[in-house]
Amino acid sequence: MFLNSIDDLYIVQELDSRYYGFLNLTDPKNNGIKDLIQQSITILQDEVASSHSINMSKQRDLQHANVKCDVAVKYEEHIKENSGIESHACDSKLALPSDFKPKGNIGVGEVDIETYCKLGHLHLLLTEYYEALSAYQKYMRLCPKYWNNHSFLYGLGIVYFEFRCFKWSIKLFQELLYLNPYFVCANEIHLRLGLMLKVNGDFRSALKHFQLALADSSPSTFSDLQVKFQIAHLYEVQNKHKAAKESYEFILNDKNISLDLKADIYRQLGWMYHCVECLGEKKERESKALRFLQKSIEAEPKCGQSLYLLGRCYAGVNKVHDAFLAYRNSVEKSEGNADTWCSIGKINQRMHYKHTYAQYN
Repeated sequence: MFLNSIDDLYIVQELDSRYYGFLNLTDPKNNGIKDLIQQSITILQDEVASSHSINMSKQRDLQHANVKCDVAVKYEEHIKENSGIESHACDSKLALPSDFKPKGNIGVGEVDIETYCKLGHLHLLLTEYYEALSAYQKYMRLCPKYWNNHSFLYGLGIVYFEFRCFKWSIKLFQELLYLNPYFVCANEIHLRLGLMLKVNGDFRSALKHFQLALADSSPSTFSDLQVKFQIAHLYEVQNKHKAAKESYEFILNDKNISLDLKADIYRQLGWMYHCVECLGEKKERESKALRFLQKSIEAEPKCGQSLYLLGRCYAGVNKVHDAFLAYRNSVEKSEGNADTWCSIGKINQRMHYKHTYAQYN
């Protein structure tokens, strides 16, 4: 690998999957590192391509040598048959070199196996997940003891997580924690395990991993409040609505809460008040639902999901026009989804019936 300076080489050598999420390459101030990573990928890919070309050339030479060998054997057999003289060897011009090796598999060549692992790390940092997966899998096939490379296991687990291949991601992360419980990114692993296990319905294990992530004081790409939000949502999906409500409200009282998280919590509370009967009388619940969803939109005006849910709440209290406006704004903010368009259709139908009824009365 040839880079501009020793410092550049040192930086590239240090970069691996452990920097994922910590090194923000979309930030203009990191453009230098981003360019360095892209340059390094180009150099490594050139090395791999060059090695592949050399191997292909060696393979052609071996095939050509094997053809020569076949010709030599046939020539020797012909001499035996026609002269009766035993020949002890082929003609010297047809003889193979003493170090010749018979047909066989061509090795990796001059490329170090670790090159593929490094390519996987660099592609991962650029969020080029398909390229990272290809490089990591190549490394795994060629390295007989890949499980000793913990940054590799972590990187491949992240790639599977991003592709929502939760079965494989969970397996890799659990193996890594078994091999190295004190891995530097263990808290990142616990959080992702909690998220995946929550999706899979293993709520008890999910809660355990969320609590372990919360207890870990190592540097993290997520805040304690974000972990607490996931725990509150875990209560919600288990229909433990009162515990979820109390947890959400506890987070809202924290002065360090971000606007994004505030918007998420108000949206969850609003929809809970709309749907969950045990949280109070219907009229009071609908009023709170509308208020919380409006607060969610104030905190994050471009959130199409909150606007859609607000439309649903307006439709539930028969405020058809307000519901239509909320749905329309949702489509403008997020291009909508099947549920939004279906709800718009229902609202249009209700507005049509209401207009028709007014005409005939």
